[in-house]
Amino acid sequence: MAKIKKISYRDIINVKKLISVVCSDNVMSYRRLFFLSVPITYIQNLIYSVHLRRLPETYVAFDNSNNLKGVISVKAQHGNPYKWQIKRLFLDKNSHEEGKQLVEYIIAKFGARGVDTFYVSVDDNQNELIDLFIKGCGFRFCSTEALWSISNVNFIVDNIDESLFKPFKSSDNQKSADLFNDNLITHYKYSLSKEKEEFDDKLIQGINSDLNFKYILEDNSKKIIKAFIEIKTIDNKNYFIDTIVPPLYSDLYAMILSFAVKKIQKRNKKSKIYIKNRKYLQGSELYENFFKENRFELLQNNAILVRDFFKTVKEESRGYNNAVVFSGFEI
Repeated sequence: MAKIKKISYRDIINVKKLISVVCSDNVMSYRRLFFLSVPITYIQNLIYSVHLRRLPETYVAFDNSNNLKGVISVKAQHGNPYKWQIKRLFLDKNSHEEGKQLVEYIIAKFGARGVDTFYVSVDDNQNELIDLFIKGCGFRFCSTEALWSISNVNFIVDNIDESLFKPFKSSDNQKSADLFNDNLITHYKYSLSKEKEEFDDKLIQGINSDLNFKYILEDNSKKIIKAFIEIKTIDNKNYFIDTIVPPLYSDLYAMILSFAVKKIQKRNKKSKIYIKNRKYLQGSELYENFFKENRFELLQNNAILVRDFFKTVKEESRGYNNAVVFSGFEI
């Protein structure tokens, strides 16, 4: 049985070694784990209510010889303290049992405090990790989403009337949530629907260069939102675009995406730009075809796995020997 505890400064050296061994691209993961998780761990130890927990929490697992076997990082969904995402998981070789224990520890700990949904986004090529979550930890496959690189910008529409796009306001959160939920394919609504608070702006931005910009495309005559656009960056170099565009307005997609790309290029002309395609939203096939036609590069397909706190799976997990590194992105 692994010994599990919240990360501390004394664990930094061991965790850095583990990440450097199992993950060659470790700089960002290391920075996010320690410069956010470690300093706030002492503050959050004083807070019991999950409603007040807004920043990532990281836990480590050691074997009986005090060897580090795994690291897990989790975070509450912004605006929904009852929905938590497993953000990162690092496991040493021959440590899948410790990985299972880490996941179960998180579910038991926060489930007891009222969290009813846990989800994780995993590269669909990582079959062993998917098995760990599904067969070992009681998660179920829900849907998929794809991450594309906008490697070609020849699609950009010139002479866009930017006045059509309005900066997101707090009063737009209900309309945006309705747009998302109405655009969800029906059988995903139970697991993936969003509350209006999940569209609220974060109170604090700018920590470690984290920035978030949101816009809406509104039909003034009907007082409805045609599209929602969100732009995120953590380093002012890599930018991520997320859009909600119903199929009814698919003819506007090139203009909507052009607007977002131009906003990014004004901040950094040499930026790398990525976009997510959610397979559980209506019209995802249309936009995937748009990406292919414009020679975007498909980087990753992710499986969305979900576990409700009250559901359990008793099937024994298979044994694996490979090390595991996983870093997901939010749905």
